[in-house]
Amino acid sequence: MAIKDAWRFDKSQWALKAGIASALVLATIVWYARELTPATQCPDQTLLAFGIVYVARLYFAMLVLWSRPPDWHEIPIVYVFFIPSIFYTMARGKVDECSAPVTALAVALYVVGSGFSTIGEYQRYVFKKQPANKGKLMTTGLWALTMHANYFGDTLLFTGWTLASSGLAVSWTWWAVPVMTALFVFMHIPGLDEYLADRYPKEFPKYASSTAKFIPYIY
Repeated sequence: MAIKDAWRFDKSQWALKAGIASALVLATIVWYARELTPATQCPDQTLLAFGIVYVARLYFAMLVLWSRPPDWHEIPIVYVFFIPSIFYTMARGKVDECSAPVTALAVALYVVGSGFSTIGEYQRYVFKKQPANKGKLMTTGLWALTMHANYFGDTLLFTGWTLASSGLAVSWTWWAVPVMTALFVFMHIPGLDEYLADRYPKEFPKYASSTAKFIPYIY
């Protein structure tokens, strides 16, 4: 009998899949860095730092924290299209004017979002490493605040990144935030909830009924 969402358990060809994804990410950040250097315009240094931190965090998650490599269907969607499109948007859509308050807000959103997502992933990694937690659902730490801590953190992160790129101007760069949020809320979260309910039938109903789905204390 086929296992539902079997790709979530697929650890085959780990080195090959992770190697391809890593190479694509490296090519993306190299292009991005070349676009922003020399960092002569107002937002260039902030945007460059955001890109480098994002890639470092992604490598850490991919090579250390995640329990499986990127799946074959994820590589073209995420690493060939989505991530490069985000970097392209932030580099090519940037405005040359910025203000200290807007930049400070952008940095705050980016740092909080990146930290929330990374800490949440690390907490889950430590939880799963404990033999006593085998087969158990992660419901503590940041995951007690939201069922999808990584998605919430990424939403804050990309909001800050877009704000650093375009400021408060009405710009095409802002597509990234509503599109990403919609993908999380209407596609990724329902699919993952269905998977978790199937895998943890005893724990998930109580967890889902007592924990915010996306935004802590709100939704």
